[in-house]
Amino acid sequence: MYKEFEHNLRHNIKCEFMKEAVLAEHCWYRIGGPADFLVFPRDILQLKKLLKTCRELSVPYYVIGSGANLLIHDSGFRGVIIKLTGSFEEIALEANIVSAGAGTELQELIRFCEKRELAGMAYLAGIPGTLGGALTMNAGTDKGVIGDIVKEVSVITSAGKVENYESNQINFSYRSVPQLQGKLICFCQLALTSGNKQEIREIRLKQLQIRKEKQPLNYPSCGSVFKRPPGNFAGKLIEEAGLKGLRYGDAQISEKHAGFIVNLGSAKAAEVKYLMDKVQEVVFSRFGIQLEPEVKLLGFQES
Repeated sequence: MYKEFEHNLRHNIKCEFMKEAVLAEHCWYRIGGPADFLVFPRDILQLKKLLKTCRELSVPYYVIGSGANLLIHDSGFRGVIIKLTGSFEEIALEANIVSAGAGTELQELIRFCEKRELAGMAYLAGIPGTLGGALTMNAGTDKGVIGDIVKEVSVITSAGKVENYESNQINFSYRSVPQLQGKLICFCQLALTSGNKQEIREIRLKQLQIRKEKQPLNYPSCGSVFKRPPGNFAGKLIEEAGLKGLRYGDAQISEKHAGFIVNLGSAKAAEVKYLMDKVQEVVFSRFGIQLEPEVKLLGFQES
């Protein structure tokens, strides 16, 4: 199966790829074993061919951005990891509508808008990852979410069909976008407003300062491990349960913000997962609240 797949990569899809790529080098946690293939499609044609080949050969695949919200199993992933490059990283502007590929780094997009005095994105400053990842989880802060400024999203289905969704066809809810689940986001149009460059810059810098003060940015992590339960905060519950600072191997519930589990140096995915399970068990026992993971698990049995 993989021999035929590799042949297709080289001679039909003609796509850049790596074999046995260590995924720890492609995610923010710096944790994770190898993937059979890490593939870098540069345009929609290559992507369509790649998905068609995976479908016909029954090769499992998973799409990553910068791996900011991802915990990868220590044994890696048996199959194909897709990372969008090339045209999927391009940004264009027409009037106040910004068109960008899903592989575009979110912070690059924020700087692009600031330079052109476009308001509406600065509150996302400091959120790691790509535009595609941000859209998938409707990333945001208490000031707003990315779904607030979406005009249109272009996706491709597992069957290779391109679909376009206007904003009024999408339900952007808390860390979830049901209409986009199971579909590969390719491009997005964002509707922004004209603003004052200095004011936009001040919003961006303020958001970065808040993150620096509150979050353990000196260690690799996936950001918030758990979603915010209704009417409460995961970090607050974890701290009140007495788990702040709990360490297992080289994984630790952050001493700075209990909503983060950090990699102190050479943590294993199994160590992070142990702490996740422990948090869920203790918080439920103490408060009757079931914390739902925000981080995506890759290569684990339950994923």
